[in-house]
Amino acid sequence: MRFVELLFLSILMSTSSIAQTTYYIDATNGLDTNNGLTVETTWKTINKVNQQSFSAGDNILFKRGEIWSGTRLEIDNVSGAINNHIIFGAYGTGAKPVISSVMSQSHTWTNVSDNLWTAINPPVINPQRLLINGTERLRANIESELDGTNYYWMYDDSPNNLYVYSTINPNTLSFEYSVDFPIIIGWAEYITIKDLDIQGGWTGVFITTASKNLYLYNLDIGKYCRNGIVISSSSTSPSNYPQNVLIDDCLFDSHFAFDYSTSTTYNGNSSRGCSDGYLSSKQTSGQITNCEFKNWGHASINLNGTEVTNVSINNNYLTAPDICYGGRLTVDDASAIEVFNNKIYNTSITSQLNGQNNHYHHNIFNGTKDSPLKPDINAGVGIQGYASSTVKENVYENNLFIDIEGAAFKISGNNVNNIHDNIFRNNTIYNCGSLVNDESIIVEENLFQQTYDNAFQNNLIFNSSTTQTCNFRGNIYNIYGFNSQSGSDGYLMSSNISGDPLFLDSSNNDYHLNSNSPCINSGILTLATTDFEGYTIPYNGTNPDIGIY
Repeated sequence: MRFVELLFLSILMSTSSIAQTTYYIDATNGLDTNNGLTVETTWKTINKVNQQSFSAGDNILFKRGEIWSGTRLEIDNVSGAINNHIIFGAYGTGAKPVISSVMSQSHTWTNVSDNLWTAINPPVINPQRLLINGTERLRANIESELDGTNYYWMYDDSPNNLYVYSTINPNTLSFEYSVDFPIIIGWAEYITIKDLDIQGGWTGVFITTASKNLYLYNLDIGKYCRNGIVISSSSTSPSNYPQNVLIDDCLFDSHFAFDYSTSTTYNGNSSRGCSDGYLSSKQTSGQITNCEFKNWGHASINLNGTEVTNVSINNNYLTAPDICYGGRLTVDDASAIEVFNNKIYNTSITSQLNGQNNHYHHNIFNGTKDSPLKPDINAGVGIQGYASSTVKENVYENNLFIDIEGAAFKISGNNVNNIHDNIFRNNTIYNCGSLVNDESIIVEENLFQQTYDNAFQNNLIFNSSTTQTCNFRGNIYNIYGFNSQSGSDGYLMSSNISGDPLFLDSSNNDYHLNSNSPCINSGILTLATTDFEGYTIPYNGTNPDIGIY
């Protein structure tokens, strides 16, 4: 999988060449009749940009502090070169240029009953997220939720009805939402997009068929978006799937921080208008690195489909402290995925790490919570064969789980596909399971399809309240009893240990080990070659340690 890093470096090098032509766009002072070649003769609109043909090495720069809304930027049928990307970026000083699909919408309202109003001319496209008088308001799932305190509006797809709760005539109010998305990339390659603020839409950036060798850097993505980036394709040929898509140093912040924990309904992960930070269903290679994801209503990162392969997810920070469902990391059906050196903090749903031949290592899962919308899905990592393919031959090693309300690992028994030949080793599990009787590892009984031939080796489990931390097939064991179940259904349990890992300072998130830690030299041979800090494994000829360092 580390070939992706070499690919990443090659793209970085390819963006450093001298530009052929630089074009400037100024939303306030520009004119589309200008030539766009200087800061005094700028273009004005995105429409003007979309009408142009660009060549390898060209720069298309938007003025900082300006906003473009209502017209999407179409990067379509255009190609740079391996040593000369076409670059879309920023110039000047101040805030990043905003490319937005959020715009003012005109409706005529009629009263239904009391404070409930409906639009006579509703939109034919789901608004997803909606602002009233410049302030985003939380969406209701059902009419009875419309209370004007928490929930202010609702949209029915069939028929297309838009409702709003208002104590005054809403014909006097302003409404804003997206009916398009800000940026689409298709049949394009050797493109760099950087230093922009992308807002609104079904997705902020839609990357589709035959998009290759893309570099997205230092972007703000997510405000008023349902999804941050979506990668997919209408093609059935893998050669036309997006590939070599590299996301670096971007902030994926949904700016969605509503409390909907008292809702009596759950209608899916996008029911409130905010879903995934990064969603890929067709992709043959890429990397997401050094990014922060905040408050996404389903998953921060979601690789979902058998046609997603060879993607690296590393050195990212994922969190959802302000919402009651979301923030997790999800890999379903995808293969040859490497997930390492990430921090997944304060999410309110289990991370799903499934698929085939994937490598999950040196990640920190800290503070996974139960969700009031879907309780009992609170493990640090859930392994469940509910998607379209078997979960097999994955390696989960040298991860740290701390203060998880559910188990650190939970292998589901409620599956439509088998789960087998997965390896769980060298993981540190610390004070997990507070909502599941302090159970740190759960292997459920088979209800439908089978889980078998999985291995738990050289893991350390510590719980300050109990030593009875392992649930295998409905029976609770201490670590020695758990090891004794080796052979059941082909499971291998060996050299798992209990005890305080003796972190240097866990209260301040320092998980380095004291010199007398039982984790030291207690691991087993790893697939990973470096630890969380980049040190070589094994270190100076010793056995690997258990945990991330």
